Amino acid sequence: MRMRLALVCLLALAGPAQAFDCSKASTKAEKAICADPAARAADDDLAKAFAAAMSDMSPSDKASAVKAQGRWIAERDGACADQGGARYSRCLAQQSLRRRAFLAAEPEAGPGAPGRLAPIFRGEKGGRRKAALDLQWLKYPAPATPAERAFNAALERDVGPLDQPAAGDFGDRPWEYVRAMRLIYASPRLISAHLEGFNSTGGVHPTSFTADINILVEEGREAKFDDLLEPRAAQKLVAFCLKSVRAQKKEPLDEESPIEFELPRRVAQATQKLDAWSFGADAATVTYDPYAVGTYAEGAYACVIPYAILKPLAKPSFPLP
Repeated sequence: MRMRLALVCLLALAGPAQAFDCSKASTKAEKAICADPAARAADDDLAKAFAAAMSDMSPSDKASAVKAQGRWIAERDGACADQGGARYSRCLAQQSLRRRAFLAAEPEAGPGAPGRLAPIFRGEKGGRRKAALDLQWLKYPAPATPAERAFNAALERDVGPLDQPAAGDFGDRPWEYVRAMRLIYASPRLISAHLEGFNSTGGVHPTSFTADINILVEEGREAKFDDLLEPRAAQKLVAFCLKSVRAQKKEPLDEESPIEFELPRRVAQATQKLDAWSFGADAATVTYDPYAVGTYAEGAYACVIPYAILKPLAKPSFPLP
């Protein structure tokens, strides 16, 4: 990873993207990238996108971007570490392609959003009275339309005020906030972005964070659940997601247990919030935070709804992909 971090710093200072020297590859990830033409091409494209993203940044923003990219490289390599053989290099390539799309403000699906989105980085070290920050998202730097302003407003709301520790608030661990964005889908009619990360505010464990932004571009506002489904169709959709969540539960639930008794209500409440929905190329995904439909130890659940199921239920006016 030292070689990759050196490349990041070189790009920050020199500007133009340059391929790194595979003769100096030292880590497992670097060697796998150099041995696989597809992974190497993805990595080179990533370097070019990173250089382009920084071309308009201030020196302080460039420094934050370099640190963020270094952290991402470590996360990418770790995320693929359990893969073997060709699957390992494919995983690295897939992660690099997704990161390149973020840096270029391109959606994972769809023809692209109107206007110009740009990656924003904010990284700060923590201290006794200051939380550490690792924030990476897309934003309209100069919003010119109602849709662009609505996207930025939803982002500011979802990120929210990040509380800082007071004296004696550290508890078992320092405070930290992490946010990362994926632009799931974008077109001249719909923009769908997903935020995820965690908050660590001195407790025994950090709490996960997810939020989704869905903008109706032509109407210039954030979409609501009522824009997507009529009440009767919503009931059918909730039943579908309830079945999906039950199938994901690790242990069979006793029908008499309080968790099972509460589950239909909790799934219904969580599903009918469109800020838990993201819209991809082939399906919509409802992401349930820990505590939403289970205990924290169970982790997050998701309801993936293929468009073959959702489109017959959705209002014709909603601009599904």
